[in-house]
Amino acid sequence: MFDDLLGYLRGVASDEVNIEILQPADPFLETAGEDLRRRIFITETVDGIVHCLRPEFTIPICLAHLANGNPGKPGRYAYGGAVFRQARSGANEFQQAGLEDLGNSDRIGADVASLADMIGALKQLGIACPQIVLGDQNLFAVVVESLQLPQAIARRLVRNFGAANLIEAQIQRLTKERLEPNGEGDADRLALAGNRDALISHIEDKMRVANLAPHSGRSPQAIAERLIDTVREQQFQLSADSANILRRYLALQLPLGEAPAALQQFGEETGLSFGLAGKEFFRRVEALQSAGLDLSQMSYKASLGRNLEYYTGVLFEAATNDVVVAGGGRYDRLCSLLGAQQAIPAVGFSVSLDRVEEAK
Repeated sequence: MFDDLLGYLRGVASDEVNIEILQPADPFLETAGEDLRRRIFITETVDGIVHCLRPEFTIPICLAHLANGNPGKPGRYAYGGAVFRQARSGANEFQQAGLEDLGNSDRIGADVASLADMIGALKQLGIACPQIVLGDQNLFAVVVESLQLPQAIARRLVRNFGAANLIEAQIQRLTKERLEPNGEGDADRLALAGNRDALISHIEDKMRVANLAPHSGRSPQAIAERLIDTVREQQFQLSADSANILRRYLALQLPLGEAPAALQQFGEETGLSFGLAGKEFFRRVEALQSAGLDLSQMSYKASLGRNLEYYTGVLFEAATNDVVVAGGGRYDRLCSLLGAQQAIPAVGFSVSLDRVEEAK
């Protein structure tokens, strides 16, 4: 089964890459997000270098792509092998296979090809009609941005995308009535007033008195910005209308072919424009249909997200017999986070072989 799957993937993605089981830990710790960081098996070599057992393939494939001397050149990489994660539902060591498409400027075309290849890969495993669910982190970010929330709150909502319980808990906290600020202390009063320049001067004076150089630790400017954000967040109360918009959007779940019209209606009713993110989503749906993919086996779920921080746009997963067996999406920021000097479009998917066995 595994050999057949890997053979199929190498037929549609012929660029070769060799990913060792023992990997440097820092790229995962710095870019993958808290959920994966907690699951990594860490080890330290005799010379003090921290490594980990390979928890996934996407990050090391991106690093290999960047190291090939021409990172702007498109590459499609098939892969397969064992990955290792602690406290996972299922085995801690399991076989994973997939495909990463890097550097393709035709984002819609690459998304469609990735979805089609995932469906083809599952057919190799005897899963002829998986149920495909799509989500889009960019659309949720547009909804959050339209509410004009304090930056810290908006960032936390977007960061928690895909964790419905965390977002609902945040909405409940934000809708509670806030106590009147007492403004104790000069720094608090300046932060409450939003007087950035005066607050920076106040912090600089405090640092001088304490004999702290401006370059030791965070700068006065960074401290001031953080304090203003914290105070604004503490005093901010989410309106009932804004909470309703968030909940209504996250509750959207319907056949993919009906999603464009539903999103347009949602925008009209809430006064929200999905802008470029919406146009890209609509074009993707049209492209999937034009490519001959069966939209009747696909649905749109507004709350679909992933506990990996490097995902940036469309997300998708495939299930059979109520077991999610494959998933992927777009992660256009990852190569930049790993040191690329230019933006590199990226999309891919993986299939978990133990989940396939569970679903049969």
